[in-house]
Amino acid sequence: MNNDEDKSTTSQATPKKDTAHNETSHEDHSADRKAEAEESVKKQNENIDEQNIEKTWHNKNVLKRGIAMLGYGFVAGFVRLGITLIALFQFFSLLFAEKPNQPLVKFGQDLNTYLYQINQFLTINSETYPFPFADWPDSPPK
Repeated sequence: MNNDEDKSTTSQATPKKDTAHNETSHEDHSADRKAEAEESVKKQNENIDEQNIEKTWHNKNVLKRGIAMLGYGFVAGFVRLGITLIALFQFFSLLFAEKPNQPLVKFGQDLNTYLYQINQFLTINSETYPFPFADWPDSPPK
């Protein structure tokens, strides 16, 4: 029976050691979880800061583009008027001289291309700002 008592003592001692080890392990896991949670919160705060900066930058770009769109919409009206005047002048040139005015043919094409660029910008099909923020068009649209 002495042997049995030793076994029971040994078996009782082992769980106590395991329990102590489990408590230490549990504390380690708890500390790891806290560190992970703090890191996660820090990353979320950084993401929120980045999103706020991105939204602010995006809003500034949208406002800038909106103002440009209003301006280009206004300019487009004058360009259309210019094209109409060129068309009338070309009609009279054909009527009386029986040939088109070649410099006005080229300028009319440039105005048409410019109007196309404005319309592309106004309809958000292009991110490129037309003249005067880009070169004056000197060829048909691509």
